[in-house]
Amino acid sequence: MFYIHTQAARWWEVKSIDDSNARIPDAEAITLFRERPGVWLTFAGSAFLALYAERLRPIGLKPNWVIALAIISEHPKISQSALARALRINRASGMALATILEERGYILRHVQSGRNQLALTLSGEGRRKLIDACTCEEELVAETMRDVDPEALAGFVAMLKAVASEVNRAGA
Repeated sequence: MFYIHTQAARWWEVKSIDDSNARIPDAEAITLFRERPGVWLTFAGSAFLALYAERLRPIGLKPNWVIALAIISEHPKISQSALARALRINRASGMALATILEERGYILRHVQSGRNQLALTLSGEGRRKLIDACTCEEELVAETMRDVDPEALAGFVAMLKAVASEVNRAGA
């Protein structure tokens, strides 16, 4: 299965297409564009996201839910609004996501004393799911990057972080 995001879907829904060969297009088919870094970042990122989504499905998670759980784990008692800001989504989408995660038993909502906001924390199940998701990611990286030496992988991660920083800055 290959996964894509559709414009009609909410950001946390991943739609599937039954096409086991739809990973990275044949480089010979895109001769005019195959040396463009953005093309390869897009192809590789989409393919990795698809594989990660496949690994997460049996444990009841989606990639963007993992990010939300990680943020909540690192910022216990974060408000729904702050979670939405951290995810760079609107407040209503953040509230909807929190509802989904709560219904699945991954997070708990607490009334913040003296404030008209709800604080979010991970439940025990949410913590277990986050650990499982990290294991899935580690295994997938080990499989897909098995021929890359650790030093080169560290350099690649540093480059990806720099790209992400510039993309966020440009989109801010």
